[in-house]
Amino acid sequence: MLTFTDDAVTAVILGNMQDAGLPHAGCTCVRCTAAFEDPARGLFAACLAIVDRREKRDTEGHREDAELHREKARIYLIDATPDIKFQLNLLAGALGSHPQRGNRLRQPDGIFLTHAHMGHIGGLPQLSKEAMFVNGLPIYATPPLCELIQQTRLWSPLVQELEFRPMPGGTAVNLGDGLVVTAVPVPHRDEWGVGTVAFHIQGPSKSLFYLPDIDAWEQWPAAETTLRSVDVALVDASFYSADELGGRPPVAHPLVTDTLARFAPLADRLMLTHLNHTNPVLDAGSAAETSVRQAGFRVAQIGDPFIL
Repeated sequence: MLTFTDDAVTAVILGNMQDAGLPHAGCTCVRCTAAFEDPARGLFAACLAIVDRREKRDTEGHREDAELHREKARIYLIDATPDIKFQLNLLAGALGSHPQRGNRLRQPDGIFLTHAHMGHIGGLPQLSKEAMFVNGLPIYATPPLCELIQQTRLWSPLVQELEFRPMPGGTAVNLGDGLVVTAVPVPHRDEWGVGTVAFHIQGPSKSLFYLPDIDAWEQWPAAETTLRSVDVALVDASFYSADELGGRPPVAHPLVTDTLARFAPLADRLMLTHLNHTNPVLDAGSAAETSVRQAGFRVAQIGDPFIL
């Protein structure tokens, strides 16, 4: 369970893996075998939480009486991964108890979805009545993605418990007191035509850019300008090199080697996330992991906090 700074907005990493996490279903590679044998070596699919623990203030800027105002932190997730039940548990201390069901956590205050792939919406069924049983949970996503989820008959019982808030690319959502989340369209394979977005998160004093998936840097002309404009950027690092593909055709993600070379001047603000289970950067002390460190980049780790 994670702890958070009082009277602050914190972004925290809840997962750093490609959609299927670690271990990877059906995989017998060394990393996955080790994680199957020892669950403590497992890692969750890429996810970010925004935890706003600032004290509420009255209209004159004074802190409200604690006895009169005991509202818990406002908590938002970016993406609903297949590991969502574990990721919510990491937030248990901040979420607190459900107001009517004492043996349950309360639901988060909203979920922002980047796109329609498994690792980013696959946790939504865990919110249905068979599991967490949320009620009126705000879901922020592109209008076509909202429609796709609402029209998926298999999920119709869940859909009734969600409150969809369409968020076209370029739209900013004000979460209050200087906390703003903006959807930024990025190029990524899109089988359903619903679009993919990254999220720019502006806090009271710092900014963070969350980009777990993109096809190629060359396809996004605004890449360098956007990454240079923020304090921290979490970027797609699915594959270190083409060696991981075993002769298969290239996969639509930028290689870490390309990212290190292309954004060397921005190394102090870039962190690598959304790692495939084949990625040698996962192995501490490996040549790949060493190259990342020596270049000044960092690999995102579960629990890493960023005060915004």
